[in-house]
Amino acid sequence: MSDDIFNELREIFEISQDVKIEFKEIYGFTFAFESKINIMRNSIVSTEIAPVGIIYKENDEYYFAPLDEVENIDEIIKEYVKTIPEGECSHSQQ
Repeated sequence: MSDDIFNELREIFEISQDVKIEFKEIYGFTFAFESKINIMRNSIVSTEIAPVGIIYKENDEYYFAPLDEVENIDEIIKEYVKTIPEGECSHSQQ
C-alpha cells in the first residue's frame, strides 16, 4: 500500500497514534518503557507498553542499556534528563 493511500485512510478514519516514554524505578534501576496508544475517531482502539531499556547510575554518571534494538535512544535520554534533579545531568549511552 502506498504512503498516499495510507495517509488518506488515516484521514478518513481519523487514525492517530500517541507515543510516550515513561520511567519506573525498580530495585535501584530505572526502566524505560515506550507506550503506544492507537486512536480511531476519538476512541482508543489498542495500546502497547514495551520495556526499551534500563537506566542506571554508576560513578556519578547515568548509563542507558537498551534491551533490544532501540531507534529513539536520543529521545529516551532527553525525556529521562527532564526527570533528574538540576545539577545531576551528566549522562552517557552504553
